[in-house]
Amino acid sequence: MILRWLGIIALLTFASGCSNHQYKTYLGNVDDPAIEILDLSNGAADAPVIHFDTVQYRDVGIPFHRLLLAVQVDGARLPHAGRHSLMNFSGYQAIRLAPGKHTIEWCWISMNKLGTGGGICGLGVNDIELEAGKRYLATWSTATSIKGPPQREQMEIKVSSFVLDRDTKQQVYP
Repeated sequence: MILRWLGIIALLTFASGCSNHQYKTYLGNVDDPAIEILDLSNGAADAPVIHFDTVQYRDVGIPFHRLLLAVQVDGARLPHAGRHSLMNFSGYQAIRLAPGKHTIEWCWISMNKLGTGGGICGLGVNDIELEAGKRYLATWSTATSIKGPPQREQMEIKVSSFVLDRDTKQQVYP
């Protein structure tokens, strides 16, 4: 039985080669120049930009894509953004806002090449002060645990998010 599982894992690893999984059309690198920035700055000079972190990785040979997507700013839902079903999320990987205080909500999504995954919305910041000319990164950390009796074990992922100044790497919120 163990050899069968090792064979399946080796086959999945070989079949997926060096490819990454990309959820929908969202890019896997926050520095990719193709990331579209949603401009909500009303033409403000030197408007700050917030990127929402994204990472692609492999676990047991299976490609994953984990990312944050902005879904709401200052109480207004962004166009076509949010959770539409159990595994269907949409939002923005970068937004440009006028300098000043803002409340921003985002979703954390984890999807893999096997077609499974999920996410959670309702993460974000309240009254973050964004400075002109600054670049920010909304990112996260996770803690994973297994809960329940052996026959009904469930993996639980706790997500904590925060915002960094992209140039200084200092945490600015919370």
